[in-house]
Amino acid sequence: MGLLQDRPLLAVQEMRLRIGARIRYPNVLVCAGPVDQTTRTLTDAVAAFEVLSDDTATTDRVVKLIDYADVPSLRCYVLLEQTAAAATLLQREAGGSWIASAHTSGSLALPGLDVALPLTELYRGPTFTA
Repeated sequence: MGLLQDRPLLAVQEMRLRIGARIRYPNVLVCAGPVDQTTRTLTDAVAAFEVLSDDTATTDRVVKLIDYADVPSLRCYVLLEQTAAAATLLQREAGGSWIASAHTSGSLALPGLDVALPLTELYRGPTFTA
């Protein structure tokens, strides 16, 4: 992801996230700092991204959110729609609760990461019909 250039963050695909005894496979994880090339499982991601589909939407919106609440380092969870340029940003507050905000334009300001990701960049390439 070129959007994180000049930041001490790394976006990785095909990486597992260990949550206690459970393993999750988000579409993209963001971690702070470098990751060894042999690493295949993280425990300290700071952000997770999921692309929603009809088959996975309920799991991504409910089950994974419950699981991700058990990852203390995770500051935000982003759900990207597959049929439109739209995203739901779930950000963790200091007390541990999640606040959701819907975005159909502009940028996603990721809390605690000092990063704003323009939706136009996240959706560069796909076209959607009305």
